[in-house]
Amino acid sequence: MTDVIILGGGGWIPTAERATCSALVRSGERAVLIDAGTGIERLVSDPSLLDGVSELDLVFTHFHLDHVVGLGYLPGTRAIASTPPRVWGPAQMLFDSSSEEILRRFAGPPFYDADFGLIASEVSELVEGEQAIGPFTLSTRIQTGHSTPTLALRFDDLLTYCTDTSYDEGNVAFATGSRVLMHEAWYSEDAPDVPEIHSSGREAATVARDAGVEQLVLIHLHPCGNHDAVFAEASATFARTVLGEDFLQVEL
Repeated sequence: MTDVIILGGGGWIPTAERATCSALVRSGERAVLIDAGTGIERLVSDPSLLDGVSELDLVFTHFHLDHVVGLGYLPGTRAIASTPPRVWGPAQMLFDSSSEEILRRFAGPPFYDADFGLIASEVSELVEGEQAIGPFTLSTRIQTGHSTPTLALRFDDLLTYCTDTSYDEGNVAFATGSRVLMHEAWYSEDAPDVPEIHSSGREAATVARDAGVEQLVLIHLHPCGNHDAVFAEASATFARTVLGEDFLQVEL
């Protein structure tokens, strides 16, 4: 069985309800983490989430703190044979830089003292287009509608993951044919919040509807709430919408 488990469905700062962005996509003995927000703590407090996993990869959509801070938690999973993961970053694609250099800057002295080898077995660069990562063919697409560019990710025809972006019509074609879309929904349109760099619930649902996916899961939710309004406007546009909750498991 292939499924995705939300480890952190929130953005910016963690709350009692939601950690910041991370999701675990599992297929048999192999798994891929999407981002390393505070949701990585779930793997430390509940090691059963990685039961049976022998190979683990970690893919980053971008390097904002709410998506990378969980790197510092990964040594807490070192008793599990599948860790540390192979890490894949977008620095070369987005910034003509090195993902390993950026991550070592964060996960190294004077901010962090654990050996980097406890965090990542190796760091490789993502490429625009397709590449094999874990058991999946991963496709990437650059999203320019954020304060820095970010990546949309697609895992075969199973899952498309779009976070930290304003409405991006190009994600419609990118997600077409995908079974599940996980898309950020930062605000409701009656209470806009930095719409130039984030998406509303209605905009997330518009992508889902126009792409013809089977299900929409709203993620990267605002820590200050208004989630009922976000869900209401999204589900009015696309009925098969689910509000992302930590530990929500979706079969792919």
